[in-house]
Amino acid sequence: MLLVVIAGFILAVTPFVAEKFFPVPENTLRVAKPEAASRALKQWFGSPDALFSGVQAISKSSIDKEKNIEKRTSWFAFSVGRRAVEKYIIKHKLQQTELSDKLLKEIFYTENRPASWWQPEALSQKTFFSGEDQGRKVALIYNPDSKRGVLVTHN
Repeated sequence: MLLVVIAGFILAVTPFVAEKFFPVPENTLRVAKPEAASRALKQWFGSPDALFSGVQAISKSSIDKEKNIEKRTSWFAFSVGRRAVEKYIIKHKLQQTELSDKLLKEIFYTENRPASWWQPEALSQKTFFSGEDQGRKVALIYNPDSKRGVLVTHN
């Protein structure tokens, strides 16, 4: 009987002890493999035939303790032909907005640069497109001359 009580106590206390000594990280960054990120963009854009290249992606998950929800942000940099981007913008009725330095920092950088390759300002665009897709907010900058783009998604 004593063993059952001790075992029950240990099982009840273990999660609290584990959280104290091995806390779950509040911010988790994950870097995607280029092939997987390219497949994800093809699916996201609804363009299975589009040739995405030079794809880099990273995502960040964090817990909003006040609201008790998981917040996820993903950053993608890519090259693709103009037609795939146009179809995506039209399909999801993304709104074109002037891109100010303030919006660049608030939307595309959130807090800090997620990776050294993340440089949306290098696209030298004066506007961006924003809206919602699959229950997530999206922001897209695309340079049709260089065929380079960046996409940020978050919930």
